[in-house]
Amino acid sequence: MQYPEFIHAAKRQFNVTTETEALTISRAFLHTLTDHLAGNTADNLGAQLPAQLLQIIREIGAEDRDQGQRFKLTEFYNRMADRAGVDRETGKRYTHQFVQLLSQMVTAAELQ
Repeated sequence: MQYPEFIHAAKRQFNVTTETEALTISRAFLHTLTDHLAGNTADNLGAQLPAQLLQIIREIGAEDRDQGQRFKLTEFYNRMADRAGVDRETGKRYTHQFVQLLSQMVTAAELQ
């Protein structure tokens, strides 16, 4: 999926009207996911995404990308909500919606 296709799909998926809104949600998800992933997993994932999304992942320093913090799914929703500036239920919904988008962009093996 190319970046313009991603933006179109993200706006539709998140039910937002602007690219900025879609990117705010995407950034919140990718930063939270990067917090959780260990080693070079975030970079490997990003390599399958449009370059602009890989750049979002790389906004987090290389040392921090390697840490792989352990936290529960409920904490993921909370971090997602905080970063996106929304309530927890909306953060949870956006998380699920982004995973659906992600499944269209990466291989099944990478998604697992």
